Amino acid sequence: MNIESLQQLAAQVGLPEYRDNLSQKNLIRAIQRQRGEEPCYLTDKRYTCNDACDWRASCQKLRAVWLR
Repeated sequence: MNIESLQQLAAQVGLPEYRDNLSQKNLIRAIQRQRGEEPCYLTDKRYTCNDACDWRASCQKLRAVWLR
């Protein structure tokens, strides 16, 4: 999902417009919080992620530690 799609989703779930300046990681976590979900994107909790998560595939890709 690209940043523009995430910004549209953020608007749909009721996040304020200032969220436009967030990174993809922080925007996804803000959307998770707004939905009442655990803000776990790219945290160590990704290892126990459920299959219903919208960002599971993206989150579980291998990444360098400094990118998290």
